[in-house]
Amino acid sequence: MSSVLWLGILGGLISFTATAVGALLSLTPTKSGPFVKFKFSIDFALGLMLSAVAFSLVAPAAKNSLNNPKLFLLSLIGFVFGAVVIYGLKIFIERKEHATHEQPQISSSQLVLALALIVHNFPEGLASGASLAGLDLKSAIPILSSIAIQNIPEGLLMVLCLKGMGWNLKKSFAGGLFSGVVELVGGVVAGLLLSLVNQALPVILMMAGGAMFTSVVIELKEHGSFLNRIKQPQFAMGLLALPLLTMILPS
Repeated sequence: MSSVLWLGILGGLISFTATAVGALLSLTPTKSGPFVKFKFSIDFALGLMLSAVAFSLVAPAAKNSLNNPKLFLLSLIGFVFGAVVIYGLKIFIERKEHATHEQPQISSSQLVLALALIVHNFPEGLASGASLAGLDLKSAIPILSSIAIQNIPEGLLMVLCLKGMGWNLKKSFAGGLFSGVVELVGGVVAGLLLSLVNQALPVILMMAGGAMFTSVVIELKEHGSFLNRIKQPQFAMGLLALPLLTMILPS
């Protein structure tokens, strides 16, 4: 097994571990419940995720493909493809729910959120694996850090969402762990692609960037406008965290 594949697996494993930590938070007793912990961190996570798309995924991909017009075009197609897949999934699920005339036992918004979390974990694992396997360590650390930090509240959100759908705590926790396994699969796929085609890195990064960007936009639209979010200090801190981390890392 090549070292590139091993690094891809390691990147996916780091991403999975962060999601598992978030799921574990649902098991810690607090007076106000786990929702307060999630609410405190989700604004920071969204800002961090948006910053990661711009500085850690799109920027390195563009830099690595600018000298090759065909590769640059493929990278742009990858970005659009990643965005369309996530948005298409959202539309498909919503239409499926509206087409059902019976009163659903599970809220469509909860189902959409749960499936969206699972599906968009794949490009996150893809980005983690591709960054560690294809970039130098200084460039990979901000991507891995931002995705890992952002995955902690996502793991908690997944458990809370499944509990809201009527699952008990044990099954909800298992579901939260499973959503992290998807990220590990993404890391494996990134490692396999890079071990076979070295020039696949920009396309993988842009595809993950498109999917993650669309996920953030959907989240902002569902739970508050961008202007309302930007007023939150946690969101602004998330936007600034990645550039600051990149600046302080040694060359």
